[in-house]
Amino acid sequence: MREFFNFFLKWRFFIFFFLLESAAIFLSFSNSKFHQYIYEGSSNFMIGKIYETIHKLRNYFLLEIENKKLLNENKRLHDAQIFSKIRKISKDFKKEDINYLQQYTFTPVQIINNSIHEQENYITINKGSIDEIKQDMGIILYNGIAGIIIKTSPHFSIAISLLNQKIKVNARLKKNKYFGTLSWDGVNYEYVVLYDIPRHSTIHKGDIVETDGKSSTFPEGIPIGRVHSYKLDEEHANYIIKVKLMANFSTIENAYVVKNLLKEEWNDVQLYKVENK
Repeated sequence: MREFFNFFLKWRFFIFFFLLESAAIFLSFSNSKFHQYIYEGSSNFMIGKIYETIHKLRNYFLLEIENKKLLNENKRLHDAQIFSKIRKISKDFKKEDINYLQQYTFTPVQIINNSIHEQENYITINKGSIDEIKQDMGIILYNGIAGIIIKTSPHFSIAISLLNQKIKVNARLKKNKYFGTLSWDGVNYEYVVLYDIPRHSTIHKGDIVETDGKSSTFPEGIPIGRVHSYKLDEEHANYIIKVKLMANFSTIENAYVVKNLLKEEWNDVQLYKVENK
């Protein structure tokens, strides 16, 4: 106890000074609305900025993780879908003998550069030859097709976009399977044109246009867009169909590169057909 009193006596002036200063500061901030506003405002601002920064960082990293999870899950679903496989049937056919052979796999990628306002537009993705990306592989979106790979480096690839007048894609009307050639007319990035649909086919506005699987690049049955309008080309006796794309090419970010596991076999067969015509 004596030590406490000795300590108090020794430091009494400092303690009194500290208490008086504390009281003065408290009263100053308590009685001045302006000072109180500055103090509370600064404190709240700093705390708010800290929380905002933490929130942004947390969302950024969590969003990146969630995007990767979503892309990988979509890849798994694409791999599992029937349009990614072909039927195998035994020589002596029985219903229970039907199974499927995987034909397509899908690699998730990010679109890091994309043009839409040129006559010849291109897409750059963030994966290349070290990820087994090769020339002539297709790029699809969750709601359409994007383009075809034309050049790769170890870490990047460039694709000719669907919005390029040099590209032509096999496509068909989903409801009746009439097929033709799809290309871009260079006018509006929201629309492409489907040619060569015969005049005896039935067409309605809103009909779905999809890939027809007649090339080794894209699987059959991937939706591309919907019929917006159409007119009859009297000279060639077929329809010219304006198709509204399902994908908005001005905002595309994530995609999948399609790998056809049977592409070489497919190409060999097609080459044989050409050579023996």
